[in-house]
Amino acid sequence: MQKLKLYDGKSLPGFTEDNVKELRKEAVREGMEGISPRYIQDKISNALVGDLGGACVNPFMVLNELESGLKHHALLKTEEQRKRFLEQLTTVKEDYEDLVKNEVQRAISADEEAISRLCANYIDNVKACTQKERVRNKYTGQDEEPDERLMRSIEEKINIPESRKEDFRREVMNYIGALSLEGKQFNYKTNERLRKALELKLFEDQKDTIKLTSLVTSVVDRETQEKIDVVKSRLIKNYGYCDVCATDVLNYVASIFARGDIRERASA
Repeated sequence: MQKLKLYDGKSLPGFTEDNVKELRKEAVREGMEGISPRYIQDKISNALVGDLGGACVNPFMVLNELESGLKHHALLKTEEQRKRFLEQLTTVKEDYEDLVKNEVQRAISADEEAISRLCANYIDNVKACTQKERVRNKYTGQDEEPDERLMRSIEEKINIPESRKEDFRREVMNYIGALSLEGKQFNYKTNERLRKALELKLFEDQKDTIKLTSLVTSVVDRETQEKIDVVKSRLIKNYGYCDVCATDVLNYVASIFARGDIRERASA
């Protein structure tokens, strides 16, 4: 899954562009193993036929078809093969679930100015912490100790443990320094882990104002519905959803919130 993300242009700790090129060179037959392209085509067709009354076919419908077809597929000679493919499908489902949760979270916390302010505040405190300095409070004009509570509230969003917080902060400052040496300006969007941490922090601060869990109830007040419509429009504009799919993914993520089953994985 990490390799898929690297191939898709994502940045992951410990990997460079040269590492990705080497990975590609080493895997000569990558993508050439499996059941067959025909199997995938057939299962997508089954999903389409099985939902003739619907407006769209979503990824879960296709994944369910792929999974059900494994039970009696002639090309699977052993139970071990079947188990391996089922495990891969489970991994894909989990990653897709994380992806849609992340997109909804980003749609809710899509205030780039607010994220930029939060990032600037975090970087100021990290810089002071790593250089053993104090931070100037712009409201009072007083020099204060770095805001440990703020830094940890952001770092914990991507599962940085207390024992590794100093390493992560130095990593961030080294990254900013390396960009500066290349004549480039730091932007939180260029660092995948930091971007996710900031967005999750802002989402946490804002999620209670939208009451997303109300989507799974039969009654939604006008104010909440207006906020939900804004999120839906962002999903359509920023992530390529149609109106039907934006509604479906909001209802799906809302059901996860209703169960209290929100996982935040740093690798996503």
